[in-house]
Amino acid sequence: MLYRAHREASHPDYVQWGRRKVRLSIYVLFSWFALFVVDALFGRFLTPDFLFAGVVAYALGTLIVAMLVERRKIRELRSAWKETHPLFEKAT
Repeated sequence: MLYRAHREASHPDYVQWGRRKVRLSIYVLFSWFALFVVDALFGRFLTPDFLFAGVVAYALGTLIVAMLVERRKIRELRSAWKETHPLFEKAT
């Protein structure tokens, strides 16, 4: 509880980004579920290789995009933190 209060008071940008990340993760999971439902319903009409390649490509694509977005945002948050904490940066 103390950690959560500290984050919300001292790092509102990080908390807002975390909430947005959770919401986007839910959207991605729902889209994966929809893809699997379509695969289950119409999989008999499409070739198995195409379905497997499509599912794997979609899953890997969303994971790679999520990782790149997270790395970029962490970099932005870190640089913003360094700008607001110049004394700490000089000490390390």
